[in-house]
Amino acid sequence: MPPKRACDICISRKVKCSGSWPCDTCRGAAKRVRCTYLRPAHRRGPKSRRVCHRETDLPEIQSTEIQQNVEEDTYIQNGSNDTISSSATACSLHCIPKTVFASVIRLYQQYSYSVWPVVNAEALLRRVEDIYLEKVDSNAGNTSCLIMALCAATMAQLHLDPSVYGSQKVDSTLMAQACLRMRTSCDSHGANLDLRSVLVSFFLHVYHAKVNQRNSSMMFIQEAMTGARILRLNEDILHEEDEVISNQALVFPLLWVSERGYSLHLGLSPSYIDPPVLIHLEGDMNADVHAQGLLELVKLFIAFDQISVRRNSRPGIIMATHLTNTEVKVASLCFSMANHVSTRTADYHITREWMRTILWQEALNMNLLSSSACEPVLAFGFPAQVGRALLQALRGFSETDLLPLGRDQAIIEVL
Repeated sequence: MPPKRACDICISRKVKCSGSWPCDTCRGAAKRVRCTYLRPAHRRGPKSRRVCHRETDLPEIQSTEIQQNVEEDTYIQNGSNDTISSSATACSLHCIPKTVFASVIRLYQQYSYSVWPVVNAEALLRRVEDIYLEKVDSNAGNTSCLIMALCAATMAQLHLDPSVYGSQKVDSTLMAQACLRMRTSCDSHGANLDLRSVLVSFFLHVYHAKVNQRNSSMMFIQEAMTGARILRLNEDILHEEDEVISNQALVFPLLWVSERGYSLHLGLSPSYIDPPVLIHLEGDMNADVHAQGLLELVKLFIAFDQISVRRNSRPGIIMATHLTNTEVKVASLCFSMANHVSTRTADYHITREWMRTILWQEALNMNLLSSSACEPVLAFGFPAQVGRALLQALRGFSETDLLPLGRDQAIIEVL
């Protein structure tokens, strides 16, 4: 029976749909279009109140770790930086206990550094102390924004419970809002653009992605990419060292992978196509396994760009050979640190199988699937094959390895 709903094209054009496949509108279009029913059906009636993010406990992380001594803690005071207004600071750092920042930054170092290996947690903790002691410098505004943005992203990514002191609740939303207020006040992405402000935009992207604010999330990652290119982070040149930034050369690859993955997820075109240069990076990152893992992920996206960039920039020309060749290439890629069980290794396997599923969905949209297909990606049972491959690849990984990725809890329960 035909689906009892409008196809994606008719929904976008706001026209009546026959509900067949392909529908009358798509069949009679002057230009060939793909008639799909991939958009989730929206529930009718009044909208329910949306929960921004789940609040679950991490293994070995006690919710009291952030809550401990909060009410007795001394709040971070406003510095003497003239570029930051007192009202903005009063709404941000001054209103949040210092122990909250310290606890979340330590959790970032313990769990999230493997995913975003670009911030030196110990150096950032020292900056928190400096701001508390009013030892500020010209970068105090961008540093304060980075502290709050990193905490907002970490709390949202790890699903940390909010800390309550008095009548106020400190959660990722409060952190992000305070960061945005201070960011506007100190013009961190304008005249005061630097590496720290680029990472502020990146962590705001992570936070907004976790609370499903897609437009804002895409805006912030593209803003981070623009700032990185203004600072020429995509070029093989030396930049001034910053003690707060760890693995400075990895900032642009991290931004590139993040924008590429999020654009692919939303079906949008990335703002920057050229991949980062990895030749000079691979030798410098041998000592950091997390940095090596990120470089492996960059290679995976470079291989996948054979189809993803072409699909978004020149629609309608993809052939079955493009899909099959790309699927074979992606499936053949292996993580060079296969014996190292870590969060980054799990991320690599999950991303690779996700890419293979996207290729199968592309074949489905183009009516290329067949029960007698010789190529696996063109067969109806390919998703089951991908699922088995993913479960096999993730055997041996613990819940602690997977939770920093922010993956859905269902995959953890299956494992």
